Amino acid sequence: MRKILTIAFREYRAMVGTKAFMISIVMMPILMFAGIIFMELFKDVGQTKERTIAVIDHSGQFIKAIEAEAKTRKSALEQENANAETADGEPNIPGVAPEIYSIESIDALLVDNDLRFELSQRIRNQEIYAFVEIPENILDVDAKNRPRVNFYAEDSSISLARRWISEIISSVAREKRLNQSGLNPDQIATFEKYNQPVAVAGKGLMKRSADGKIVASEERDVIVTLFLPMGIMMLMFMVIFMASQPMLESVLEEKSQRIAEVLLGSANPFQLMMGKLFGTVAGSLTIFTIYLVGIYLVAVYRDWTDNIPFEIVPWFIVFQITGVLFYAAIFMAVGASVSQLKEAQSLLLPIWMLLMAPLFVWIMIVRDPQGPLALAMSFFPATAPTTMVLRLATGQTIAWWQPVLALVITLLTTVFVVIVAGRIFRVGILWQGKTPRLSEIMKWAFIGE
Repeated sequence: MRKILTIAFREYRAMVGTKAFMISIVMMPILMFAGIIFMELFKDVGQTKERTIAVIDHSGQFIKAIEAEAKTRKSALEQENANAETADGEPNIPGVAPEIYSIESIDALLVDNDLRFELSQRIRNQEIYAFVEIPENILDVDAKNRPRVNFYAEDSSISLARRWISEIISSVAREKRLNQSGLNPDQIATFEKYNQPVAVAGKGLMKRSADGKIVASEERDVIVTLFLPMGIMMLMFMVIFMASQPMLESVLEEKSQRIAEVLLGSANPFQLMMGKLFGTVAGSLTIFTIYLVGIYLVAVYRDWTDNIPFEIVPWFIVFQITGVLFYAAIFMAVGASVSQLKEAQSLLLPIWMLLMAPLFVWIMIVRDPQGPLALAMSFFPATAPTTMVLRLATGQTIAWWQPVLALVITLLTTVFVVIVAGRIFRVGILWQGKTPRLSEIMKWAFIGE
């Protein structure tokens, strides 16, 4: 045991006692959540964009309203701070500069496909941003095929201007249709007042506080409900990745430089492997502690502590330990089986696919944490650690026996994997020359020679 602990301490110090470790601690969240982080950092960056939109109004009923709204919007944005709400009551999207619009009216009588192509070329040359074509029968409510306004732009599917144009045309069209119908505007306004939709608030379940009082939970934001569990799952993935992956390079380096032969003169292969695994687990716990403290400080600073499920930390730790042992043992076996890193690529692909599988279906699991997919992946050892913490983080009631059973299955499988990997490690660590065939590796695993 003393030799195992000595090797474990050496591995732990080699993992956390380097500048590369601290750099990876900082860089990994940035790489995983780069989009969210940079949107938050640069939400105040960017000047107001002025875009020119050409409007072809075949009906002749909307161009004046569009020009008036464009002037109002421009005037309001020039007076307000770029980060405040626009004149339409439309909040700025983080990382996206607010837009003002200049309207260029096109004579509808001149419009044909040649003109449409010419306008398209002007968009490609960045002379204008978009052009809009409003059909003559846009106010016709009895048409078999409802007329549509066409918005042409290079980014038409995600354009903010398209939504702005749509709101103006819809508002004007509604008013003109009501006037044509002869309905009393006052009666319509009264009807709409009584026809307001009833809001349904999404509340959590009632809870009993520590002093015995029954309290209601706060209404949870949809974004928090969806993406908080995903963030916790990504934290599990990062810890397993950062702790397990170095084992491959470590074993491969010791094997290629004949360091393993020296180590095996003082300890047997089992002691060497177990020492490395214990050091890896200690390193993973250090990584988790650093991230947990950072998350807690950010949560306190941003007043998010009520949203973060700190009660699942014990489950996170036990599943993290089993996950690190599971994958670190496999990576060590792969490292012992090959002589060069490029030879390990074909063996690593299925391993990474297993580890990353929950990342591909996380939205389905969050939406239905009691579904068959969630249950299957919770009880499959390779995906159980990340899937189970994802389910627990949703806040929905998970039967107590499910994480317990998942943990037992994962522990038993981890013990089996460690034993098999130990056999491969014992033979492969001294293997030199040609890369062993898969059949030879399987022989090492189940026969031990």
